Amino acid sequence: MSTLILGGGVTGLAAAWHLQRRGETPEVWEAQETVGGWMKTLPWEGGHLETGPQGVLWQPGTAVDRLFKAIDLPFNAPGKGARWVGKGGRLVPVPASPFGLLASPLMPLSAKLRMMLEPFISVRPAEPEEGLTAFIARRLGPGVASELLPAMVAGILAAPPEVLSVDAIPKLRQWEATGSLVNGVRKGGVSHMVVPEGGMGQLPIRLAARLPAVRTGIRASSLERLPDGRWRVTGGGEIREVERVVLALPAYEAAALLGSLAPASAVALAAIPYTSVDLWHSRHTPLPELKDGFGFLIHPPEGRGYLGSLVPSWMDPQSAPDGLMQLRSFVGGAFPKGPDLDRWEGLFARLKGWIPQLSDPSAVRHERAEKAIPRPELGHRARVQAALEGLPRGLDWLSNARFGPGVRDILEGLETWSA
Repeated sequence: MSTLILGGGVTGLAAAWHLQRRGETPEVWEAQETVGGWMKTLPWEGGHLETGPQGVLWQPGTAVDRLFKAIDLPFNAPGKGARWVGKGGRLVPVPASPFGLLASPLMPLSAKLRMMLEPFISVRPAEPEEGLTAFIARRLGPGVASELLPAMVAGILAAPPEVLSVDAIPKLRQWEATGSLVNGVRKGGVSHMVVPEGGMGQLPIRLAARLPAVRTGIRASSLERLPDGRWRVTGGGEIREVERVVLALPAYEAAALLGSLAPASAVALAAIPYTSVDLWHSRHTPLPELKDGFGFLIHPPEGRGYLGSLVPSWMDPQSAPDGLMQLRSFVGGAFPKGPDLDRWEGLFARLKGWIPQLSDPSAVRHERAEKAIPRPELGHRARVQAALEGLPRGLDWLSNARFGPGVRDILEGLETWSA
């Protein structure tokens, strides 16, 4: 079957790779001059920075592991690393393990005791769709939902959990389906954050290098269904007639292409909101406190638009020159922010409030991630279902808005899709 994939981000490239493994010869069109979409590793003064994900969750025998092995992509695993949540004006340690949370001062004793009852909570049917906050409160208790969840979700989706569907984090429903979250984690095993050598941008680069036809700088402008059931795609002076078109695009871009071809799908896709985030990269004198630190997230009511900071130089030592610590700070998202956060000086003042000993930066760089993160609000499941059911034969839509926000979610979803 002849297939044209529109979108050369990791979703489109991994989809093409799976089709190639099935014996097909797909072609990929990417509107930008380079592949990867938001997943790019950019050079920066003796190191590099990430415009998209900082790493990917990995464990042996999973879709991520199988893909990395197949494309010969080596990676480094930095370890668990210390994590904190900014709350009450200070950084509170948050151990990565569920049992470690029982010792954290982040939550009161009553919340910790309620969390221990999770294995005994009955499984709720998947329908009707449940809100993320309601799901966590039901399974782990209102203490976890109010004290821990907001910061965790702000660091992943840059949005308040009370507006989101539980489908925003697909693993939660998958784990509950085994009987409990504890049982799901136990059966699935613990995942570890890993970073490909050379940065996350190496993943789309390696995928593209193994595909026969990846064209960059071509933006599809129209789709047309032909009398014989095939599809004509036009864009950038190119015309292709193929049996199948895969829209590996953000929902809003896919909606614009579908138009009158699939009006129900176009309406459903256009209704999926997206979030923009400002990223500030900065380099400082290393701090012993953050030497082995993953980073910290700020409890949203206290962050006032400042969501938190990661420590890329711990996760990926190649990101910064020797003797420097690199931070990656997140601002905005679906949260209101003060005008002080429009400038580095305002953000740096906030950083100093949480880390008083932080030195003045030796270098600063700003990146704007415009509409980079899908926001699966309550009702997301119905929107995705309507979008897929409304597609004519020979059209498909793939996206992190369909499979989940993380790279792991995308690669697992694509493996199932291609089976």
